[in-house]
Amino acid sequence: GGGGGAATTEGGIPSSSLPESPTNSSQDDETTNTETTTTSLSPPLHKLQITDPTSHPRALKILFLSSDTGGGHRASATSLAQQFQTLFPGSSYALCDIVQLDGPPPYNMLVKSYKHLSAHPQQWKLVYNVSNTRAYEMLADVHMKSAMERSVRRRIQSYDPDVVVSVHPLMTNVPVLACRNIAEDTGRHLPIFTVCTDLGSAHSMWFANGVEKLFVASDAIRELAMQRGKVPLEKIVMSGLPIRHDFAVQAIKMGERHGEEGRVYQKFVREELLGLGEYSTRKTVLVMGGGEG
Repeated sequence: GGGGGAATTEGGIPSSSLPESPTNSSQDDETTNTETTTTSLSPPLHKLQITDPTSHPRALKILFLSSDTGGGHRASATSLAQQFQTLFPGSSYALCDIVQLDGPPPYNMLVKSYKHLSAHPQQWKLVYNVSNTRAYEMLADVHMKSAMERSVRRRIQSYDPDVVVSVHPLMTNVPVLACRNIAEDTGRHLPIFTVCTDLGSAHSMWFANGVEKLFVASDAIRELAMQRGKVPLEKIVMSGLPIRHDFAVQAIKMGERHGEEGRVYQKFVREELLGLGEYSTRKTVLVMGGGEG
């Protein structure tokens, strides 16, 4: 979630950190600045475009469906986008929060209510448990499709993407139907994929059947997808969670973690990069926080 008091775009993202148009970049992933290569979760000023299609014949236009309800969804989309740009140079991408822009109440208030709920665990637990029942799932599916599918279809078409990737549980069922209708209207197949950003358990709305592939990070999520979403096993890919390429670079530099090369590199990081040389004989504890700090 974003910090309070910052100027925000229509999609709820701090406007000072975002460009005003979709990104077109073939920049190497190691030098890509995350804050300047993502776009706001608001309507595009123009369609996604490939700057130099002749030089980059494999470039793709990717539309990510996400929402700033915690840091993980945006981080996953950004990581995937950077990898697209590495594997398909010249690709462009955008992030869009279709629920906030086109969804009916109460879904379009999700970003605003998320910070409150995250600060009140019991309320969060109640909302999560009620919305994760099969009865609610069926009602929400009918409600959302009838209230927002046409608007979502128009918004997706306005980006003119080659592929759609959802990294949020509320952005699977309606986009699947919208992409199917776009294909019927245009005669051009528009593939949509879901990347589940949860690890141990996941909300049932992640598992809308009809996507090309569903990428999951654990056996537990795969079982949930098959049981709750009736997603066929052949559509599920065990991929792990998306991470920034910077982590992979460090892993390559370290080599075998428990080997001599790995120990030498870890010592270099601790003593030289982190300046912990004087504490080399002491155990170190790394304290981390989630999207809300």
